[in-house]
Amino acid sequence: MHVHVDPPSDQLSRAELMLETLQTEGFLTLTQMVHATGIPRSSAHRLLERMVRLRWLLRVGDVYEIGVRMFELGSEGVRTHWFYRLARPHLFELQQRTKLVVHLAYLDGGDVVYWEKLDGEFGAHIPTRIGGHQPAHRTALGKALLAAEPEEYLHSPVFDRMKPGTPRTIVTREELSREVGNVRRDDIAFDRGEGLVDIGCVASAVSAGQAMSSDGRHTVAAISICGPLDHIDSRMVSAVRSASREISRSVGVNPMSKA
Repeated sequence: MHVHVDPPSDQLSRAELMLETLQTEGFLTLTQMVHATGIPRSSAHRLLERMVRLRWLLRVGDVYEIGVRMFELGSEGVRTHWFYRLARPHLFELQQRTKLVVHLAYLDGGDVVYWEKLDGEFGAHIPTRIGGHQPAHRTALGKALLAAEPEEYLHSPVFDRMKPGTPRTIVTREELSREVGNVRRDDIAFDRGEGLVDIGCVASAVSAGQAMSSDGRHTVAAISICGPLDHIDSRMVSAVRSASREISRSVGVNPMSKA
């Protein structure tokens, strides 16, 4: 845990900080929360108890943890999002066609966040999970998503120090820029044992029309298949390309652009 020197003053930002801290630490007492966030004790206590009443948090004795309502909201948000509903049938078809693990993910800073995971025959060997994060530079999904961003996106400080996952991981901005350039050219991205040893992935990005979101970007996600490196061949590449085209047709008109 670490102390935030300048904690936020508004209630919403404080609640966000507390939830993020609990997500990292698992569970905390009031004293530990105050130490970790720098939020004044009386304010922290009032806000924690308010979140308990909302079922955002669960308190057992004097220890707080993430509550069931947050899990419900997260799960409902994933399953009811219009993009997910339109893409999901194609993800299942891709999984049935390849028998490999299928992912749907989006970009958050320098990470990919997994929106969906369909386990194939090798699901137990690929320790990803819905809502989990992985550094974008280690994954085919990340490369596909980065290729959909402007070139200057790679100049973000999050790519100053890229930690390796395996000996094959790209760890310099120059290497990543070249790889992303190849993805833009070929419209397909690869992970050749860069995130997990002996595991390969193929990915392609899908853009949902031209509706701009509140963060100034278009709605973009990526799909991938993952499995043993020796299973990643031209047939798998064709399957990903086909699924990407079908999803693009389904989500090509962003319904939120009409709102």
